[in-house]
Amino acid sequence: MHPLSGILSGAVLTLAACLGMGRAVWRRAPHWTLQFASGSALLGTVLFVLLILRWAHPAVIVPLCVAATAPLWRAWKPPAKPELPLWLLAPAAAYGFYYLTHALAPEIQPDSAGYHLGLVADWARHHGITERIGFYELLPLGLETLFYPAFLLGGHSAAKLVHFGYFLASVPLILWIGREIGLHSHVSFSAAGLYFLTPIAGIAGTCAYTDAAAAFFPLAAFGAMLGSGEARPAYFHAGLAAGFAYAVKMPGAAAAAAAALWALWRGGRRKALLCCAGILLCAGPWLARNAILTGNPLAPLGNAIFPNDAFHAYSEQHLSRHMASYGISGPARIVRALAWDGTELQGLAGPAILLLPLSLLAARTPQGRLLLAAGLVLLLPWTRNIGARFLLPSLPFLFLALASAAGARGAVILFLLQSIAVSPWLVDRYAGEHAWRLRGFPWRAALRLEPEQDYLRGHLYEYGFLEGAAPLAGGQRLLDLYGLPFSYLRAVPLGPLSSAEFDNAAMTLATASSPRPDWIAVLRASLRSRFYRAVRVKLEADWPGLWAVQDVAIEWRGRPVPPSARWRLDARPNPGDALLACDQNPATRWYAWDDSRAGAWWEMAFERPRPADAVVVRTQHGGPRAPVSVQALNSAGKWEDLTPHLQLTALQQRVWRRHATAHLYRLGIRWIAVPLDRGGYARLGQSLRDLPHAWGVEPVLIRQGLGLFRVEPPGGSR
Repeated sequence: MHPLSGILSGAVLTLAACLGMGRAVWRRAPHWTLQFASGSALLGTVLFVLLILRWAHPAVIVPLCVAATAPLWRAWKPPAKPELPLWLLAPAAAYGFYYLTHALAPEIQPDSAGYHLGLVADWARHHGITERIGFYELLPLGLETLFYPAFLLGGHSAAKLVHFGYFLASVPLILWIGREIGLHSHVSFSAAGLYFLTPIAGIAGTCAYTDAAAAFFPLAAFGAMLGSGEARPAYFHAGLAAGFAYAVKMPGAAAAAAAALWALWRGGRRKALLCCAGILLCAGPWLARNAILTGNPLAPLGNAIFPNDAFHAYSEQHLSRHMASYGISGPARIVRALAWDGTELQGLAGPAILLLPLSLLAARTPQGRLLLAAGLVLLLPWTRNIGARFLLPSLPFLFLALASAAGARGAVILFLLQSIAVSPWLVDRYAGEHAWRLRGFPWRAALRLEPEQDYLRGHLYEYGFLEGAAPLAGGQRLLDLYGLPFSYLRAVPLGPLSSAEFDNAAMTLATASSPRPDWIAVLRASLRSRFYRAVRVKLEADWPGLWAVQDVAIEWRGRPVPPSARWRLDARPNPGDALLACDQNPATRWYAWDDSRAGAWWEMAFERPRPADAVVVRTQHGGPRAPVSVQALNSAGKWEDLTPHLQLTALQQRVWRRHATAHLYRLGIRWIAVPLDRGGYARLGQSLRDLPHAWGVEPVLIRQGLGLFRVEPPGGSR
């Protein structure tokens, strides 16, 4: 069977199942795209349940999707022909063909070939979602559930076509919304064309990202609200679309909140409850899963609100600060990056966004004010992540407002100018060299006249490395310090975005590779009583950087007491990491991770009072007077302050390389993938390559500026 057969059958079956399920649940749908949105939300939720239960075998999924298409064969009607001149349709058709070619080609985009399809491939191996905790794993993955049936039949490109289907469906949906609010057909089509021809929409919509769907579902929720006067269930369907907008991407929470408030304002309490029921049906399962696994329904974000052991609030705050600025500042530079550079904000929105301030002129009409309100609400999440992709949910509404302010003739002129300004041969003249955009015309790869592996070797930089690594690291735990497109591996790595486990593993390696290791102060305090229940170490003053406790031990009769599994370890913040200061591994440390503010503490409590005559604390050197206090809880239940008796007995400065990899081995990590010539961990990679025996690793693969290292057992035998 030709590869295209599986690709097309997987994508068509999935999209048809969504539309069929939507037709089954709508009584009178104002437009077929609203059926498509509701059916997608419901099918995605059903697939989520099957994946959680590990019932997602192909023998279950494929018949389910086939059965869901049945309503399409009942009173099927072909879509109405667009009442628009061919000269106006021609640019959109040309770009549509160009986009389709890229959508059919093998997947080479970073996040698509990484976690979007890497997790889907892992689901296919296990017939369900595992309970593995990581940053990507706990994101809402609603669209990935719809990638799953297509992936089973047609692999990566079939999943790409599913996302492309939502990108295409946005065009008729925008046209219909424009007609419903009374706009001229040329105005609506021009607005849809401005969105469809936006370069960042083109590349995101033709790969297995989720951004085109993240724009489609808020549009569908808006459209369902417009039809609420005619179709009673529309509030529920608006809730389905808005809830699935969150399930597709977390910024969709803005659409869900806006839909609930709109339903309350326009329809009253009962309609608001219907809307909220739809939202909870689609968004609730993802929130509940995260709450069960971590105690934080918003994981991997919201860790300051819901503290948990799976993620560090400090790492989230660090990531959020980066996403809010991308290292650039000033409105002029941001506009330049979006309009014609395309490099700094990971995508090109095109020159049309320079005209978006003119959309405010639409506020003169009721429909213009409605469009502006929707666009500005969906623009709010972009202020937290100013990457170009995060503009997409707001652009259809803002372009509709702009086109309505320009009038029919002006809107058409804008659309035609956009079609010229963003043409591939013109974009090359003004965009940055590394701007994320579609390049070339891979028709041979799309038709599989060029073998898929040959295309991947030529267009996916890391693919040569993955070819060598796949037979080695497949199925074993891999620490990814680079950001591999792991959908082409048979393993889901730990990293490269933060979880508590990744933070601790990466920090242990980074500290051990530092050319100037920290000075560790060995502090000892004698105990006055005989029996003790607990020992606590506390930071008394703010610490510049990250404060850490390397080790805490008690002594009895001059000898260290081995820690017991029955001892209770606790800390504030990050109690889940407390073991790292009591694991007898000098390479590991308990970090405060919260900018190390005064008041952070670490505690060790015994199962019953036990004899001890000294406490030994190893922590970062803070000068002659360390800003730490040590207390011990005696058998009478009173805390004794040992701080006045603390003595600095030694200063240590050592690099614990082999101990660091021993910690990884204890975590079950058998492989490390790390950059060697660029990237944040390149210095570590070079140290692993140059000093493998000191680290206790074996270099197995060095290719494409990346290294794959096998972690040796601590004892040295495999």
